Amino acid sequence: MKLEGDYRFDAAVQDVWNALFDPAVLAAALPGCEKLDLVDGAYVGEMTIKVGPISGKFTGKVQLEDKVEPERYKMIVDGRGPQGFVKATATIALAADGDGTKLHYDADAQIGGKIASVGQRLIDASARAITKQALDNLHENIKRRVAQKAAEVPVYKQAEAGDMAKAVAKEVGKTLLPMIIIGVVAVAVIAWWLLR
Repeated sequence: MKLEGDYRFDAAVQDVWNALFDPAVLAAALPGCEKLDLVDGAYVGEMTIKVGPISGKFTGKVQLEDKVEPERYKMIVDGRGPQGFVKATATIALAADGDGTKLHYDADAQIGGKIASVGQRLIDASARAITKQALDNLHENIKRRVAQKAAEVPVYKQAEAGDMAKAVAKEVGKTLLPMIIIGVVAVAVIAWWLLR
């Protein structure tokens, strides 16, 4: 599976970079994240993910490589659970964009096990929806972090699992709607043909 895109943050490059390496900010932004710790330069965590009818808890490790602060880094992801596995390599690049920051992500992932049985379209739609929600949550938390620099402990917006389900349903709807319309038209034509 290939996942690539851009996202603009209303914050300076260094502020975005710092947030991307703060486990508290990331854990709050990631839908379904139950635990995320930085251990020996790698993120170790647990997430509950739902893709179509398949859901389950995954434990994973994200190694960070080729860091060039505050411009880019590479992630090696290895996640596993009773419902399957995901292995991915992703590059993240940051660049100034006016008074904000443009983030570019480019990821290749392999998914296996029961979770892969739901089909490529549903997996792609779910991945896009989860990525968008995580980036929107991250953006909100970066704005809060910047606004609360003077505060001792910022209060981050927590990702909601219900929002993830709505976002996935919306993406799946966009993907499947043309097929549903074609199916309804085909059934109507067949029924008309049989009844005339």
